[in-house]
Amino acid sequence: MAQEVLASRARGCMLGIMVGDALGAAFEGRSRELIRQFAQQEWRTTLVQGFVRAVHMGTYTSMSGTFKGPFQVARGVDDMAFLPPGMDLPMDVLDQCGRQGMYTDDTCACLAVAGSLVECSKVDAAHVARRCAEFFRDNEHFRGSPPTAKKVNAACLEGVPVELTGLPPYFRFEGGSFANGGAMRISPLALAYRNASHVPLRVAVEQAILGTHRHVEAVDFATLQAAAVQYALLHSPETFSADELLTNLRDLCESKDMLETMKAISRAVRFVNMADADDHGILGPILGKHKRPGSGLEFQLASIHMAPCVFWLVCRHYKDPRRAIQAAIDLGGDTDTTASMVGAIVGALHGDGWCADWAESLENGVHGRDYALRLAEQLVELDL
Repeated sequence: MAQEVLASRARGCMLGIMVGDALGAAFEGRSRELIRQFAQQEWRTTLVQGFVRAVHMGTYTSMSGTFKGPFQVARGVDDMAFLPPGMDLPMDVLDQCGRQGMYTDDTCACLAVAGSLVECSKVDAAHVARRCAEFFRDNEHFRGSPPTAKKVNAACLEGVPVELTGLPPYFRFEGGSFANGGAMRISPLALAYRNASHVPLRVAVEQAILGTHRHVEAVDFATLQAAAVQYALLHSPETFSADELLTNLRDLCESKDMLETMKAISRAVRFVNMADADDHGILGPILGKHKRPGSGLEFQLASIHMAPCVFWLVCRHYKDPRRAIQAAIDLGGDTDTTASMVGAIVGALHGDGWCADWAESLENGVHGRDYALRLAEQLVELDL
């Protein structure tokens, strides 16, 4: 592949992460019904068409605790459709904390991983963890991140070894986190490791998320996400095969439950009429087979619940990257994470031209759009 094509694909991947994250951020935690209701009012369509001013989940902390938006939106203080019942978000909070076209903790973590890889020309587990913690420290006042991530990052900054931060007492659950945060941040690694075979790819992934995600399901999902970006980067929309991709991903699973989940997605892709499929109708039974605390179709916190959502949507909409991201938001739940991960894969497949209008409206400060695009180009100068 010509270097200029590869660079375009890498930029497309990074734009997919940022665009998906910033588009989905205003709707995180909301149901599909509420998202469609808002989209119909705003754009006369059930699918989200652009950025919405909102307070990102986990950003605003009041006397009563963290405000878990979304959240007072652009049309004014009288529009409370997206506020939880009984929650009144003061207008001055929207003025101070409202964001539009800005990324959340998802992209923040991706940029940290990408920057560490560029600095070290390899995965250095301690360096990656430190960079992630520093990015969150410097951006926490408005990016938002869950309390568990805050505690782990604080431990890292205090000098706790990377081998310990993702386990008790720094992470409260034995076995480490099964959540989607490891996979959420891993896509940039695939740009540098685009030619790596399965074993070295998994080793690199394990090291990149060692400080935060140790559970086998989290490592599985992060490895699958990296492999999917690899596949997209080295194919075109004409040579992309959903069946081939899913076969490759199944071979990477070490968790029995993750393997069963990926087999279920493969069956759906093979036998369901994709044009008429209802995403909730397909994904609901698949996610329901494996219960995880605090997670499900309503909010896909667990890796085993986010993975089928991402790969189903990619396989269904890979020819239309914009629709893929819109469909990710339409699922509801963890919308910024789903859309950013789907965006990474379809962006790597289509290059940097498919979202020019959305990309133009992305934030572009010190660690904004242009910074991310430079990192993408530097990552594909590596071949690890």
